[in-house]
Amino acid sequence: MTKEFEEIKNDVGEGKEPSTTVRELLRWFDSRRRRTGVVKRIQTELDEAGIVTNPDFTKVWIDAEITFKKAPQAVAVVAPAEEDQSGTETAFAAKDANFLISMLKAANCGVISVKPQDTVEKAITLMLAHDFSQLAVMSNERTLNGTISWKTIGKRLSHENNLVEVKDAMEMAVALEDTEALFKATKLIIEHEFVFVRSSIDKKVTGIVTATDLSEQFQFLSEPFLLIGQIENQIRNLMNGKFSVEVLQEVCSDTDLERKERIQSVADLTFGEYLRIIQKPDNWPLLGLRVDRAVFCAEMDRVREIRNDVMHFDPDGIDEEQYDQLRRFSRLMDELEALTQ
Repeated sequence: MTKEFEEIKNDVGEGKEPSTTVRELLRWFDSRRRRTGVVKRIQTELDEAGIVTNPDFTKVWIDAEITFKKAPQAVAVVAPAEEDQSGTETAFAAKDANFLISMLKAANCGVISVKPQDTVEKAITLMLAHDFSQLAVMSNERTLNGTISWKTIGKRLSHENNLVEVKDAMEMAVALEDTEALFKATKLIIEHEFVFVRSSIDKKVTGIVTATDLSEQFQFLSEPFLLIGQIENQIRNLMNGKFSVEVLQEVCSDTDLERKERIQSVADLTFGEYLRIIQKPDNWPLLGLRVDRAVFCAEMDRVREIRNDVMHFDPDGIDEEQYDQLRRFSRLMDELEALTQ
């Protein structure tokens, strides 16, 4: 148990309800992201201490604040997917399966709003000042009356309506609770161009997610897949035709004879199997590279670790250091390919 978590445990035992951010909680466990193993460790510590986080630290934005409270009853340990002795993967617990809209930064940044009786000029000024296309129309932090946007203003003007107050150019707003799965919310966001997000706990409007936010998030999550796909193609090109079928099959587990027989080319191997072939000193000269084998394999192994994280489709994504590793290794592969031509 970490020093910080020990302090949290003591505070909760004294009836206090300390708080921190998800990012800080991860730091206590030497992690920057909610990787499967880290989530399991944290959840185990919480369960053993009889503590819960509110909201659940696995279901909110990484910089969201969470409060530690005494658990109302014993909470079963959440067991994320892991390999058993047979090498098969057990199912993810339901709580780990959904990527919630609350995990987006935009859903947690609050909203700029105007009241129904405010002037249209005030709304226009705020939209210009903040470079927004729309604003929330709210009587208070929990009452979402509607929305005003350049589009709604234009529609009213096209009908020669006299616009004085915000309510004259207001339309119905679409609001989702922060527990909504992002992939279910996507259709609504695309259809309406934006949705407001409401806290399922205190019903306050916590943010607005636009189609632009959605596209940026999918780019953030998909770019590592594209980089890794590029690297895998580069490795296959490097290894293609350099090794016999027997060498390729040697790295496959002897317990999976059926798959072993199916391996006939580099394209049939996994990333880890690429690495195991290259790591063998006897195989290295066949690549014809004038670079250090140990250094190359160490760099490639870092890519393998990042690849494993990416393939879990972690909502926290990968950090800039991991991006740099993928980009550096891809550039290295480009340079090696140019030298071997």
